[in-house]
Amino acid sequence: MSAAHYPQVIFGHGVGSRSSLPLELWMFTWGAALALGLSFVALGVLWNEPKLAAAAKGKPVAAPPLPMALRMVRGVGQAAALALFLVALWAGLFGVDDQSANILPVTLYVVVWVGVTLLAGTLGDVWRAVNPLATIARGASWLAQKAGVCPSTAPAHLGHWPAAAGLFVFLFYELAHPSGSQPRTLGYMLLVHTLVVIVLGVRWGADWIADFEPFSAIFDMISAMAPFGSDGRLRAPTSGLATMPVLPGTLVALMVVLGGTSFDGFAESSMGRSLFGNQSGWTGAIVLGIGLILSILLVGSLYGVGIRWTCSVTGRSPEEVTDAFTPSLVPIVFGYAIAHYALLLIDEVQTFWFRLSDPGGQGWNLFGGADGSADLTLVDPTVIAWIQVLAILFGHIGAVVVAHDRSMEIADHKDAQRSQYVMLIVMVGYSCLGLWLLFNS
Repeated sequence: MSAAHYPQVIFGHGVGSRSSLPLELWMFTWGAALALGLSFVALGVLWNEPKLAAAAKGKPVAAPPLPMALRMVRGVGQAAALALFLVALWAGLFGVDDQSANILPVTLYVVVWVGVTLLAGTLGDVWRAVNPLATIARGASWLAQKAGVCPSTAPAHLGHWPAAAGLFVFLFYELAHPSGSQPRTLGYMLLVHTLVVIVLGVRWGADWIADFEPFSAIFDMISAMAPFGSDGRLRAPTSGLATMPVLPGTLVALMVVLGGTSFDGFAESSMGRSLFGNQSGWTGAIVLGIGLILSILLVGSLYGVGIRWTCSVTGRSPEEVTDAFTPSLVPIVFGYAIAHYALLLIDEVQTFWFRLSDPGGQGWNLFGGADGSADLTLVDPTVIAWIQVLAILFGHIGAVVVAHDRSMEIADHKDAQRSQYVMLIVMVGYSCLGLWLLFNS
């Protein structure tokens, strides 16, 4: 089957246009600001002590023999995820170098980056359960031990810094690299990543994956807001953020993703296109890379202003305050991802199923679906628009709730409320920025 049968894929830029949104920008902006303000006031009146840490303990929902059944499902999921990983890697290296026919770009940029993010935030850390990279690392470690090579302990002091660096590299490929959507380029990148996983699996085993590997680390952070914990217990949504580990580099990793999503939206706005549209090749990649860095620094600087105010009110050190409030960014990261990529996910998951029949774009039809086509009208644009807007709004409300609860942990009630004044302004700013990007992309 030729590539012409597939709709052209535009990764990372799939948001609805302004014409598909049901209200004007100023209406949504004022509505969001009002909702955040009312949430802040209500929390100050009704939420007088920290509650999320206790709620995070949850309650068990699995009783024997269900755990055995879940282990079987997990084993099947691990095998399927590993098979898909190897097929996508093969397609990238040996399939046609055409993003509209090869399965690798849609698998990496849509199924994994967007789809797993959605599952992590709504269900839990599904990626941890089926992670093909962890499976590869465990296999490498097992073979090394059979050969008499014993793994050492990964350096814990690195925290999430390797993940933050890896996330930046991934976003550079997605948003700036001149051939970042081409299967061959992605195939080489994925091959290098796999070799690193194998080498470190031999040296450190598989435990390092959770904190150091970029996808594993960010999905684990996002899953902290889900109603199901990694231990299978049911808990209140967002409560897991109260006990989310904050390591060196955690804040930077979240800022990289938040800044990257924001830059993606800005680059697709009329203003962004006028700034970056005339650039191409590596000259354009350098310009876009600088824009990506500036976007990360901007969102980080705004958050830093809120942190400094909280420090001045509570008398706590910047390190203490940062550790306490970093988890409050997770709902914003999740909300921005859903808002920005909702349409992309709906459209391109359909093409993923068709490409399973011909993963390399070489004319195969393994499962009889290679001649399928995506239904771009599957979901009404107005419905998508509301999903996008509400994702931004509820993401920021979730952040306000978590930040308020965390402030109750480090200060008394009076200071806790006052310590969040500037952070509330920052949240309103993030919300307005997100809506502006949504309307102008």
